[in-house]
Amino acid sequence: MSNSTPNPIKPLGIGEVALCVADLQRSIAFYCDVLGFTLTRVLHDSIAFIRVADGAEGHTQVIGLFAEERQASRESQTPEGRNSRISNLHHFAIEISLREYENVLRYLAAHKLNPSTAVHDWIGWRSIYVSDPDNNTVEFVCYDASVSRSI
Repeated sequence: MSNSTPNPIKPLGIGEVALCVADLQRSIAFYCDVLGFTLTRVLHDSIAFIRVADGAEGHTQVIGLFAEERQASRESQTPEGRNSRISNLHHFAIEISLREYENVLRYLAAHKLNPSTAVHDWIGWRSIYVSDPDNNTVEFVCYDASVSRSI
C-alpha cells in the first residue's frame, strides 16, 4: 500500500503489556515477589501497574494487570466473554542481559516455574520461557553474538 505520507511510527521498545488476570493479588505477588519487578500503582482495586524498566524518552515500561471484571478502556470492548484461561496474548518478552541469562534460568527453576529455553539463531537471541499464574507465557530474552545467525 503506497502513500506519500511517511509513517511516523518509530518504535522505541515495548511500553506496556496489558493482561487480564483472574486474581489481581496473586498476579501482583508473582510479578513483584517472584520476578522482582516493582508495583507502581493499584487503581480501583482492579488495575495494577508493574514497572519493568526505565524505557525510552521518559515512558516507563510496564505490565498492566487488569482484573477480569474490569471494563476495557475502548468503548467497543467489554469484559463479557473474557476467560483468563483463553487469551489473545501469545507471549510477551522482557529483555535481560546475556551475563545474567544462566542466573535467571536457575532462579526461575528454583521457583519451580519449569522454565524452557530456546536459541533463535536466525536473530541471535537466547530465550527462557515460563508461565504466569494465568498461563500467559513470559519470555526472558537476550542478544548473544556467539549464536550463529542465518539471516
